[in-house]
Amino acid sequence: MNPLRTVLLSLSRIPPALMLTIIIGVAAVVSLVVVNEETKRTQALNITIEDMQRHAQARTKVVYLTKDIPENATIPADALEEKDIEASRAPMDSVAAAAMAIGRVAKYPMQQGSILSTHDLAPQGVQLGFDARLKSGQRAVTFAVDSNSGVAGFISPDSHVDIMGMVGSGADTRVGPILSDVEVIAVGQLYEKQARTSVATPASSVTVAVTPEDTQKLIKAVAASKLYLALRNANDHVPVATVDVTALFPVKVDNSLTTTASRGNDLPAPPTLPLPGMPDAPNSQPMPGFPQANTTPLPPPLHEIEIWTGAKKDVVTVPKG
Repeated sequence: MNPLRTVLLSLSRIPPALMLTIIIGVAAVVSLVVVNEETKRTQALNITIEDMQRHAQARTKVVYLTKDIPENATIPADALEEKDIEASRAPMDSVAAAAMAIGRVAKYPMQQGSILSTHDLAPQGVQLGFDARLKSGQRAVTFAVDSNSGVAGFISPDSHVDIMGMVGSGADTRVGPILSDVEVIAVGQLYEKQARTSVATPASSVTVAVTPEDTQKLIKAVAASKLYLALRNANDHVPVATVDVTALFPVKVDNSLTTTASRGNDLPAPPTLPLPGMPDAPNSQPMPGFPQANTTPLPPPLHEIEIWTGAKKDVVTVPKG
């Protein structure tokens, strides 16, 4: 027998009142199941919306760059600044603390105002040689400093300075700027900037990066003068007028020229007067080792005649004889 027909025959034997009750019960159960499922979906949707709202309102800490960092350069502490921003604006790989980036090497060129990300940093353990601190076309020059000329040890790699030359002493001391806005790339043996500290690091030498033309100018100043460093503000790059160290030395004056000028170029030099002659001795011969006497005859002596015209006196000289 067909199972469906069997079920229908069984249902036909149920009283109508009981059948109605069964139908109402089944409908109630179905309705309850549907309502429960819909409630679960609504609750799940509300939880998702709340999570999205919390995420949108959440804030996180990121690191901004306060200056441009070239490729392969060591990131200094003063180039980083931590800020709190909305979490939705932060990149997934953003650096959360400045301490995580200080002293690391920049993998790519980075611009001021951008958010620092982990993909901008070279892997840890990668160290650059000292020559990588030099830009193309620059030269490194090292010269000695002391506590006074080296700003008491407050110079550090990446500092910018003016180099001053001093010559002479006492009232003759002269000082002038030799080079302006020069980048310091090493202090002593240290060429990577350390984390911020309140303690100075004195050193006996500094190394600066200069052009080939300024290299010659600086070396001449090192040899001819005492050099001092003038530390600049990190944001101050206004150049100052510089001089060659030779311009600090006084100009030498030729004594012969001074004498001629004081006498006057329009006056003739005084003539050389001959020595008085000596009378020729008969058959005299010059003695060896002695200069020969001047035999030029002397001019005849002169007579002076006074002529008076009233109160006016005139003197006339005439030769004797």
